[in-house]
Amino acid sequence: MTLSVDTSVMKAQLSEFIGRVAYRQERLLVLRRGKPVAALVSVEDLRRLEIADAAAGESQGENTLHPIMRAYGGWADSEDPGDEFVAEIYADRLKAVGREIDL
Repeated sequence: MTLSVDTSVMKAQLSEFIGRVAYRQERLLVLRRGKPVAALVSVEDLRRLEIADAAAGESQGENTLHPIMRAYGGWADSEDPGDEFVAEIYADRLKAVGREIDL
């Protein structure tokens, strides 16, 4: 379902609309002075759009995936992208002086 929302309403209720998009799979068309200017879609919808754009670009010899989505997609190839990051956080916390830490 696609809902049209004016920018003033979007600003006032952004958190609510993000929840509707993320958890209820709604799509929002953002209007400014009654004209569509943007859309708020879920990450899954964005991924599908980026993949479709990439497929169209590859057929023309281009890589049109947005750099952020290329990075996000690249994480799927690794074992667990957060493992190194979490290990680094725990190591830093263990080095902290004057703090009791229960792990």
